[in-house]
Amino acid sequence: MQWRRYVFIITFAVVFCEFLGDFNTLWTCQWPKINPESLKENDINSNTLHVMLIADTHLLGPMKGHWLDKLYREWHMRRAFQAAMLLHKPDVVFVLGDLFDEGDMVDHEDFEEYVRRFRSHFHAPPSIPVISAVGNHDVGFHYKMHPYFIDRFERNFNNTGVQMYSIRDNHFVFINSMAMENDGCEFCENAKKELINVADKLNCLKNPKKCTKAQTLKDNQHYSRPIVLQHFPTYRVSDRVCRQHDAPNIEEYREKWEVLSKNSTDWLGKLLHPRLSFAGHTHNYCYSINRWGIEEYTVASFSWRNKVNPSFLMASITPTKHEVFKCNMLEQQLVYSTYIISLAVLALLLIWDCIKILQNLCVKTKDKNKIN
Repeated sequence: MQWRRYVFIITFAVVFCEFLGDFNTLWTCQWPKINPESLKENDINSNTLHVMLIADTHLLGPMKGHWLDKLYREWHMRRAFQAAMLLHKPDVVFVLGDLFDEGDMVDHEDFEEYVRRFRSHFHAPPSIPVISAVGNHDVGFHYKMHPYFIDRFERNFNNTGVQMYSIRDNHFVFINSMAMENDGCEFCENAKKELINVADKLNCLKNPKKCTKAQTLKDNQHYSRPIVLQHFPTYRVSDRVCRQHDAPNIEEYREKWEVLSKNSTDWLGKLLHPRLSFAGHTHNYCYSINRWGIEEYTVASFSWRNKVNPSFLMASITPTKHEVFKCNMLEQQLVYSTYIISLAVLALLLIWDCIKILQNLCVKTKDKNKIN
């Protein structure tokens, strides 16, 4: 029957674009492998940690964007995240800020709705922690930060300042980039104190015989150079310095707006001596060697609203080694092209069927005229 062809084409387009497309794209991504010959003793005794890193989900609020735009783009972020969970099963997920688009604008009720939606879209099994850094759209830029914004984000995500998470002897230091102005404000001073405390803990682990903090040694068994995670990248002039990038246009970056200031960048590097750095904020992917002389990865936005070809990172990490893989997500253009091609095929089939119907009518009319 003719109608079955139409149903098949429509069903195929919808199922592929809305359900299977993410699986079809993401199954090609693989956890990068670390050369076993390069592993040190601490690495051999520790299991490789698989980390998924996403950034800038920018869930829309009540003020900006059309409701249909919000619904559709968030649906695809949800599908992509859940597909990644099923296919790759990371040990931990790090979200590098700007979870929300209007987090510094909405009232209490709208913020609670924000949190509910985020947890619904980016739900992971209980065995996979989802740890979020804070971004400027979550609590505001430095000039706009207020204790009210900070407190409500912290209540829901337990992280707005400086926090160190130790997982399998890997030490991840989360930093509030907006509190790195070093201008003496309350937020900056608190962040500075917390960073110094983190540095003391790391030094304690590095020199356990000289350490007087028994709890630190108990909670964290071995020292390894930390990994910095924050919303702003460390200082760089632009993405021209990137060894790899996917920015469609190269723009000059401003200190304290698109990137950390030179002074804050240098101070952090001297204090923590990190081995690796991850950030978001620019919405584009970048792999570079930063001012600390180490690898830094800027994670692209996870949302179609900010990038037509979004991506996330998959990192395999041990206490001394790491490998990072950029996983490209389902592109918006592929979805639109699939729908357009499907509609074109439907239109051609409809025209063809109409022509056949007209031909049959003409034949019947001629036969009828001959009989008469």
